[in-house]
Amino acid sequence: MKKLITAAVGLSFLVGVASADVASDQKAFINHFKTILPKVEFAEFSNGVYAVDEGSREQFEEILDGIPPYEGAVEKGGKEYLKFGLNKCASLADPAAARIKHPYFDEASQQVVTLESAIKKCYAKQTGKKLGSKKGKIARISAWISDQAVGKKINVIVKSAGAKAAYAKGKATFYAKRGQFNMSCADCHVYNAGKKARADILSPALGHTTHVPMYRAKWAGLGTLHRRYGGCYKNMRAKPLKAQTEAYRNLEFFHQAMSNGLEITDARYRK
Repeated sequence: MKKLITAAVGLSFLVGVASADVASDQKAFINHFKTILPKVEFAEFSNGVYAVDEGSREQFEEILDGIPPYEGAVEKGGKEYLKFGLNKCASLADPAAARIKHPYFDEASQQVVTLESAIKKCYAKQTGKKLGSKKGKIARISAWISDQAVGKKINVIVKSAGAKAAYAKGKATFYAKRGQFNMSCADCHVYNAGKKARADILSPALGHTTHVPMYRAKWAGLGTLHRRYGGCYKNMRAKPLKAQTEAYRNLEFFHQAMSNGLEITDARYRK
């Protein structure tokens, strides 16, 4: 019976995948996770897989109680934020507000603007140099900016026709099958969230964006959300897109909107 319920809920996501009704989409999203993970409170989804598995949660809490492996990198990101004059750009002058505002749909360019794309633009303006998109400096700076908004709630706004179109494209990407395994983001992180894939437990998509950039033990360092998207594409045996491409930015727009109402956290450790 549980499989039938899950399948029915899953079908409701797929019907009208190109729609742009954020409230309805998120309600269905949350209800799905209530069905398959009934013991997990909404606020707990910010802890990802650690809200699902008690054994992993114990290890997670031990790491946080000590000196998290990303702490030094985040502190360095704060220094780099000032060193490169990112506080002089209007979009980043208030770090906490910047984290809450992004991603947003820019009416002038008709494009989704992510926090990392704003950092890259400001960095280029202030230094005359290009900044990477997946790890290193940009991940450190973005993590520090995100830390300034800890406890504030995600609030992606989708109102205009252009924003709704970008959101719909991101949603379609999230549910689209790809790669040699013919899988989608939703196959792992919606329909099979909480289940095992080899030795790992699949994390729920709800709450994914509350702790980015994330520190992964596999990476031994910080990485942006788009770095993680690339890794997921590789896991599906699909060719990753370049970080900060329009498709990934639209995907982030949808992905983050599904976590509206969840608090941003600085507990960014993941396996």
